[in-house]
Amino acid sequence: MKKIRNYYDILARLQSALDGSASRHDLGTIRTPSDGYPLIRIVLGQGNPYRVLISAGIHGDEPAGVETVCTFLEQGGNLLAKGPWEISVLPCINPFGYEHGTRNNYEGKDLNREFKNSDPPREVSLVRDGTPFPFHLTLELHEDVDSPGYYLYQKTATARQEGLGFRIVERVEPHMAINRNEMIEEMEAEGGVIHRLKNPGEMDFWPMALYALAQGTQACLTLESSPRFPMATRVKAHLAAISGALEHFPILMERESRIKNPRILKGG
Repeated sequence: MKKIRNYYDILARLQSALDGSASRHDLGTIRTPSDGYPLIRIVLGQGNPYRVLISAGIHGDEPAGVETVCTFLEQGGNLLAKGPWEISVLPCINPFGYEHGTRNNYEGKDLNREFKNSDPPREVSLVRDGTPFPFHLTLELHEDVDSPGYYLYQKTATARQEGLGFRIVERVEPHMAINRNEMIEEMEAEGGVIHRLKNPGEMDFWPMALYALAQGTQACLTLESSPRFPMATRVKAHLAAISGALEHFPILMERESRIKNPRILKGG
């Protein structure tokens, strides 16, 4: 199968973008008959109070997420980590698929259907074993070739956090049209947000988002750009979504804390 991209170009860009405060963790190697791909996790702002996982490239034919991660770091993602966030990044979970432009890995497996499997593909095993779940927030960068615009899936631990998705859509809309269909992927949607999702226990398979939720993550969002737009537009939309999520999630958590602890409202 012919390669259309080079995974090692991505690794080189990431390495160049990191400053001395970031750390790189090698999770292990994905071996195929012709190649070996190191799977990595990058951490910025280690020890900060809120923890987010940003992941991309689990489907190799959705390159905008990988490009977004590189751009995020090249444009100063390190600076964001100096605030309240410890940011973990899985820049490309499916290196073979990324290089060859295929949704699945070299074994023909859709990695985003394997997170409940007791004996999953190696990529999934390395992510599960090498990523310190739970997080406060997970952001998974995807693309939907059938969508006329941006939308997202959201699963949260509490109903009060559901407003996060709508804040993200507001942030994205100046950069990309929003898919405001009432049904998206045969699921009810509201203003570009799908949040009436099944609980993990009801699913025969788990995508990465439901695995993260089952591990105790507070809010799990799967962000879907549209390949009908140029790559630069898709990247801007994803960057806006990331920025909106990192800005608004702590605000929602503060409000929730005040509701649970009403004495805070009285200054005591």
